[in-house]
Amino acid sequence: MKETDISKYFERTVSRRHLLLGLTSLAVLPFGQEAKAFSGFDPFSFGYVTGSYLITGQPDSYKLLQESQLFLQDAIKGLNAEKLDFVLFGGDNVEAPGNDDANWQLFLDIAQSLNCPWNFVIGEQDISGPQMADPMKTYGRDWKGKGIDRNVPYWSYDPMPGIHVVGLDTARRNSNTGYLGKEQLNWLKDDLKTNRHKFTIVASHHPLLPPAPFDGGSPWDDYDVPQGASAREIMGQYPSVRLALSGHVHINKIQQERSIWYVSSPSLAVYPCAYRIFRVTTDYVSVETYQISFPALIKKARQKVETWSLPYKYSAKVEAYTELMDGGKANQFARLPMAAGKPMEPLSAKKRKEPEKTAKTHKVQKGEKSEKNTGHDEKQSTTSDDSSSTTAAADEHKNMFGFGKKKKNKSEKVESEKKKKEDAEPSKKSDEAELKSKSETQAPDSGSPGSEKTMPDKTEPDKATDQAPDKTAKDQTENVDSKTDTSVTEPKAKPIPELLSAPDPKAKQQDKKHERTDK
Repeated sequence: MKETDISKYFERTVSRRHLLLGLTSLAVLPFGQEAKAFSGFDPFSFGYVTGSYLITGQPDSYKLLQESQLFLQDAIKGLNAEKLDFVLFGGDNVEAPGNDDANWQLFLDIAQSLNCPWNFVIGEQDISGPQMADPMKTYGRDWKGKGIDRNVPYWSYDPMPGIHVVGLDTARRNSNTGYLGKEQLNWLKDDLKTNRHKFTIVASHHPLLPPAPFDGGSPWDDYDVPQGASAREIMGQYPSVRLALSGHVHINKIQQERSIWYVSSPSLAVYPCAYRIFRVTTDYVSVETYQISFPALIKKARQKVETWSLPYKYSAKVEAYTELMDGGKANQFARLPMAAGKPMEPLSAKKRKEPEKTAKTHKVQKGEKSEKNTGHDEKQSTTSDDSSSTTAAADEHKNMFGFGKKKKNKSEKVESEKKKKEDAEPSKKSDEAELKSKSETQAPDSGSPGSEKTMPDKTEPDKATDQAPDKTAKDQTENVDSKTDTSVTEPKAKPIPELLSAPDPKAKQQDKKHERTDK
């Protein structure tokens, strides 16, 4: 090979190597940035509540406005039990601020009972109503009290080291459609660039990535943010952004675009009346969804959806729309991987203690009912070890606290009636039975010194009598005992050809006379 050919060969080889290294670096770059973006923060957890619609003195619609204060207090009680690092309120916090901001002042009073820091974004209901509300006049001083000193209703802050939260303003007065101006989009780009090494959460009342059916045409696009695609394009440029939270459309849905999880959350005062808890590590984000602790009011909220016109634009059956609002387990309890492109995984739901206890109680009651209906059928009792053990524990509990006394008294009553019946029999039959028993068991030499030892005790027939009740009484006793706890079984009496009656006091006196005569 000529020298010129060798030099060209090395030039081509080097250029290919540089090309491969360049491609490799481009492929690895996002992961390097991702690793760098997620370093420097400890695992944390936070709560998210949206659509509480707090107001007083207003009738219910598809929003349970009369119960809005109760729902908010219950949600805060549940959040306090989790010992969270902070809480975010996602807009439509009040159903209009009210006269002299009375509704907002009530919201502040209730929110102050949280045992962790909290912040909020605003929705259209927070600035709508009979009187037009100025966002900064109504809410600006409360953001300032949290360390956010701005003259616009969008903000960002760091609730903990390495964690960055962005609150966008998408609200428009008396309009379901959201809005993001160019000034706010430019601010968002600069803010994310400045905080690109912090784990970032973006909160907006309107969804930036609308869930179905709000990703379609009219009337669903009336609830969107037309500039949502522009915001997503900016957010997608920064690997530090991993969560985008929203409410407004009352749909429970989790979606992924690029490396960002877009979580649309249900409302508190609208079915399914729920809030969320997020637990964040460097590998995963766990999402947990909890309803308020009033099942009857949740049922009422479900019925109120039928009075809302929007679900009928989706389907003639309201159930089809409420399924979207509920979201199912896949969107209620999920684990969201941090790595881009990986699908979400089901999360073993961390059940609330109240539903767990309720479910256990129902299981015990169901086991008791089935045991009574089966009549001690072995096939039924062996189908489920768990239910049988639960039922046994329930029976033991009943016995401990005296719930089985009534059934036991029935059994005693039957036996007492049996004895009365036996006592009423003619004394002649008792005498004959007594004499017959003596003649069969007495030794030939009755006058010998050892005759008393060979003769059976006079109380032996009494024992036999106690062990052999008549057939009718025995059947009644068995029927009563079959209803009682089968864990305690009495020994069965041995079959006796001739029924022996209970000893009669008069008969005993006559026996003594006969003994004296014999002697």
